[in-house]
Amino acid sequence: MQSIPGYHIKTLIGEGGMAKVYLAVQKSLDRAVAIKVLDARLNQDPIIQQQFEQESLLIAKLSHPNIIQIIDKGINDAQLPYFVMPYIKSVSLETVLPRNDISITRKLDVLIQLCSALAYAHRNGIVHRDIKPANVLVDYDGRAYLVDFGIAGYFTANKNAPTSETEMVMGTDAYMAPEQYNGTSHTNQMSDIYSLGVLIHEVIFGVTPRHATEQTYALPTTDKYQMANALRPIINRCIETNPELRPRSVDEIRQQLLIISQGRHLHSNRWSTESTRDNIPPNYTLLDVLKENPFGATYLVNDPKHQRFLVIKKQNVNHLGNAPQYAAKLMQVQHPHIARIYGTGKNPRVFISAMEYLPYGNLQERLNQTIEADQCLSIAQQLFNALACAHSYGIVHGNLRPSNILFAGKQHLKLSDFGFPSHSYGEDSHWYQPADQTINNAPSFATDVYAIGAILFQILTGTPPKCEWWGLKNRWQLRKTARPISKLILKIIHTNPNKRITSADQAATAFNQLQGAQQTQISATTPKG
Repeated sequence: MQSIPGYHIKTLIGEGGMAKVYLAVQKSLDRAVAIKVLDARLNQDPIIQQQFEQESLLIAKLSHPNIIQIIDKGINDAQLPYFVMPYIKSVSLETVLPRNDISITRKLDVLIQLCSALAYAHRNGIVHRDIKPANVLVDYDGRAYLVDFGIAGYFTANKNAPTSETEMVMGTDAYMAPEQYNGTSHTNQMSDIYSLGVLIHEVIFGVTPRHATEQTYALPTTDKYQMANALRPIINRCIETNPELRPRSVDEIRQQLLIISQGRHLHSNRWSTESTRDNIPPNYTLLDVLKENPFGATYLVNDPKHQRFLVIKKQNVNHLGNAPQYAAKLMQVQHPHIARIYGTGKNPRVFISAMEYLPYGNLQERLNQTIEADQCLSIAQQLFNALACAHSYGIVHGNLRPSNILFAGKQHLKLSDFGFPSHSYGEDSHWYQPADQTINNAPSFATDVYAIGAILFQILTGTPPKCEWWGLKNRWQLRKTARPISKLILKIIHTNPNKRITSADQAATAFNQLQGAQQTQISATTPKG
């Protein structure tokens, strides 16, 4: 039995090729935890050791509801490395597959959640490399978790590994993409998509594609089996031998699953009881619940008339701020870096807005990855240009934070949620406001500019600016950033309000000039071919 200070080990609950997992009690908080410990037989293998170490470091940087967090790590009394996770009573998807009592809508729910987790990992530059049913856990409330990032962690940390290592073949044979057999240097997000396609096929049809026969698809003509057969085209695209023919992203796969499910995978939500009395068009089909909290809800719907996805946001009327009047103005604005508003409505209970769906996540999700200075310049340009446009219409955002900066493409950003007041519910505890901003000061153009400066500081340093009356405590964290960029950011978030840049136009111009100067410098130093 393992011995780890601070934990009472109860029993072995799982065992894989690299590690064992124990149920334990964290004594200080009297809570159940799961402890993953490297197998003693592999403790002298340097590659396995590093895989295990990097897995914990990688997961600690991820924050997603379908990825289990790391809460502690260390070396046990037997000199074996371990890491600690919250204990979630669950079973692997592998053990669920043989069961015949699991409905196809429940299976779709698990697959949609899995796609959400994998898409999030991909957006953060992480290739899992071992997608299979054994690496998906499902708890007793139906929530799915993507686990075992050991291979991903190792190769994320060793991008410049020697050729001998990059030609290693890692994965599980039945789920590996053809290119994975050529070595890890040939493995990328498209390889995960292939594995995901194999997994979806097995979950829906009971066997992997290589074991499928004509009988596998000879299904009765019921709604259940029509849904199963509707999945075949997207599965077939995923498992194309040529990576170029596969879906370009996991988000695309998730959207197809949502269209097929038509909201039938959802357990419960307020849409069904509220949509009729809120006068939402009856032909809108609920696809997914993006968020629900005490202040309102956000839904993903299908608009068949215009053949597009929309985001329907409902906000309680007692927590609206300036959102209704700003949304009315923004309906007339078409700016490349402001999320489109297509329509609004209001009743005595809620304010409703319909906006474009941007499937590539938000900036909050990517703050754990390294963002280079040139990327930061591009982000700054986009955000300040969008803000300058909004300010020209008299629109103050008032609540700028990374979670309402959305990705419309790989590097294409859009601002959303103008005018909604800040609140303390949710993940964001830092509201990116200057220290001199008190509760009695209304949001302004100047506080919007400061907020973006604070976000840029966080992008480059990993932490928000920490301001005191005498100055910025952690300005030293910008020491590795190019001087012109750090100087400009520090001017935007200066602790003395009289010395700040408070105009979005002025900030946009300054960052545009920096970008132009950088391009000129690169052009001047590039040798002619």
